[in-house]
Amino acid sequence: MNLTGRPAEGIDPIFISVKQAAYALGISPWSCYQLLDTQQIDSRYQGRRRLVVVESLKKYAANLPSFPDADASAS
Repeated sequence: MNLTGRPAEGIDPIFISVKQAAYALGISPWSCYQLLDTQQIDSRYQGRRRLVVVESLKKYAANLPSFPDADASAS
């Protein structure tokens, strides 16, 4: 780690905050908590702080559909 408390360059984070995860996905923190509560993305606790597993964000994003659901637009 460098003096700012951030990981050194070249080291990918394993966990990020819920706010950072929401930003990375382009959603609100509230929506991110919904994904966590429904176990669509994974988290761990460090004390009282909830941290999102970065790998689970990548898996979630990779499994999103490329196109809108045709049934959803028909309503």
